Amino acid sequence: MNFHSLAEFIQPQVQQLSGKEASINTLVVAIKRFSDTLSSDKSPDASRVLRDARISLSSGIVDVTIRVPRNQFSTIVRELSDVAGELSEFPHIFPLSNSIKLILPAEDYALVHGKMGRLKEAAAQTNVAKVILNLSPHAEMNPGIASYITELLFRNGVNILDAFLGYGDIIMVVDDKDGPLAYDVLQREIQGPNQPKQ
Repeated sequence: MNFHSLAEFIQPQVQQLSGKEASINTLVVAIKRFSDTLSSDKSPDASRVLRDARISLSSGIVDVTIRVPRNQFSTIVRELSDVAGELSEFPHIFPLSNSIKLILPAEDYALVHGKMGRLKEAAAQTNVAKVILNLSPHAEMNPGIASYITELLFRNGVNILDAFLGYGDIIMVVDDKDGPLAYDVLQREIQGPNQPKQ
């Protein structure tokens, strides 16, 4: 790109917006500096970042929010532990600032709901799916991986309802109808352009 020609082209707009005289040389320097920042801001190479990652999709999930003070979080975890032997899997538990989140299968939620009084007042989002991305140790250290994945899903029309980002795992809750699409999008990125589809 010819920075000088671009500077001449934008000079009238810059002067109008800033209300000050702008020399061509000053604009060329500003454009060059801006151009340098763009070239160093590269998005991660998906085939490198997601190589050896594993993905799983579970439908029929319930996303539960229990609004309680933090000093009651341990009581809720103990109550869940007491019924854990009856569940198909131990729920994902995420303590937040003024609530605690539970992600669990609908059948487990029905069982827990009957045994835990606090769940009667909880907000439960049903008909959701859980997508878990287990990253390889290679990807764990890559900065921006969570932003990259959430932006990738957004670009493909997947609305993420909740996301919990761990060091090696990313757990996302999406609408049940978006689960297969999220899985396919991520699977394509994991496989990369040169690998055959399974």
